[in-house]
Amino acid sequence: MQQTTVASTVVQQTPSQQLIAQRAQRNPARRVGLPTGQQLGTGTGLSVTLDYLSSLRHDDNLRLTDPSLGSTTWWENTLALNVLKQTADSRLSFDLSGLYRIANEPIIGTDSSFSDPLARLDYQRTRSNSQLGLLLEYSERDLAFNRSLTDTNLDGVIDIADVIGTIGDQVDTRGDLDWQTGLNDPLGFQFTYSHRERSYTNTIDPNLFENRIDDYSATAFFRFSPVFQSDLRIAYSEFAAEDSVRTDEQTTVVSIGGTYDVSPITTINASIGYSQVDDTQRATNTTTVTEDFVWSFAWTKTLPDGSADFQIDQLFGVNGSRINATAGRSYQRPNSVLSFNAGFTRGPFDEVTPIGQIDYRYQLASSQLGATLQRRVATSTQSLETRQTVAFLTYDYFINQVSGLSFTVNYIDQEDEGPGPTNPRDRSTFTASYTRAITRDWALNVGYQYERDDQNGFAATSDSVFVTLGRRFTLKP
Repeated sequence: MQQTTVASTVVQQTPSQQLIAQRAQRNPARRVGLPTGQQLGTGTGLSVTLDYLSSLRHDDNLRLTDPSLGSTTWWENTLALNVLKQTADSRLSFDLSGLYRIANEPIIGTDSSFSDPLARLDYQRTRSNSQLGLLLEYSERDLAFNRSLTDTNLDGVIDIADVIGTIGDQVDTRGDLDWQTGLNDPLGFQFTYSHRERSYTNTIDPNLFENRIDDYSATAFFRFSPVFQSDLRIAYSEFAAEDSVRTDEQTTVVSIGGTYDVSPITTINASIGYSQVDDTQRATNTTTVTEDFVWSFAWTKTLPDGSADFQIDQLFGVNGSRINATAGRSYQRPNSVLSFNAGFTRGPFDEVTPIGQIDYRYQLASSQLGATLQRRVATSTQSLETRQTVAFLTYDYFINQVSGLSFTVNYIDQEDEGPGPTNPRDRSTFTASYTRAITRDWALNVGYQYERDDQNGFAATSDSVFVTLGRRFTLKP
């Protein structure tokens, strides 16, 4: 669906206001209507900032057990460095952060540790006839203290750890490369590579296992005319997991497609190809090879107030073929944006499930409302067809230029499809907070959070209160 944005007035923010805004936009509902990706061409040169956050929190059931083992109080001090270099055609960003935590837990007692290190390098360059994108990221997080639902992957592989992880340390490694050339030539090329790896330490949960995904693709574009373009694509994917059967999967897809501009406002796109999946279970040394056709068709029309689209495709994975069909519409208003699509998916076990997504943002002079709701079905890291429903709802009320109230509701639900047990699990959080920019550099955040966890009918809840004091140091310019 075509991305639309809400018009906004650019206001020069103080460092403390920038710190508040950037932390708030970690929630997908607050990013609805904002430009996607990183903006190039500002040419602002080099900037360096250092954020310091000191947070005191008390939780009556940190580990989400039933009954609770007792209350936990902890104090965290976080340092986050950001280096940003921008030129007329490129953007280089480097982030480095970590924290020191002192916690008093039931049974364990008082303990301290350095935790949650993160390093990220992001480079984007756009030239007249080529583009280059590079992303490298490494992060660790303690799932007991840091299990934010806003980290849920909305467009990739479904992971059961997004719902059930409450004990242990999660380590994530990520790498992306996207290189395109010949953007304006009759013949163009694109190569992409994506690496995702997730591992765990200090956990005994069998559902939290190491898994890795490597995706490669090479595409050749043939621009026959200003209104017609064809492409030939070869894609290869490797998935490995240290689950009970020690899974190894290799997927190869070869496809050919075309894009035709029927009119200045209407475009159709179609592709057809063939996919082969080699599934090896190392525990038993057995290999299964399956294959099938894959295809897609999409129609998009630009309208005066947004766009309309229809999409249908057939995908093929380790469990068989899946057909998805959705129709969507987007609306653009001076102070709001609404995008939605709805349809059905039919999976390899002939189950038919409604799917879709809604993104909404409404902006007023003193408040804003945001919502992202999504239901999809895909193959999870456990190689199971899994239905996932997520919802992010936010409401922000701006008391004045330096203070405001925020309310958020986050929810995720997963359930397996197919002949085996459904294994239902869900988690939800509600947060209410007051934020104030105390000075030009210092910001204060005080709030309350309620969390609920339900695994196969066994539910646990927790209540927590927190106060966070933060400062942004502008080191350059």
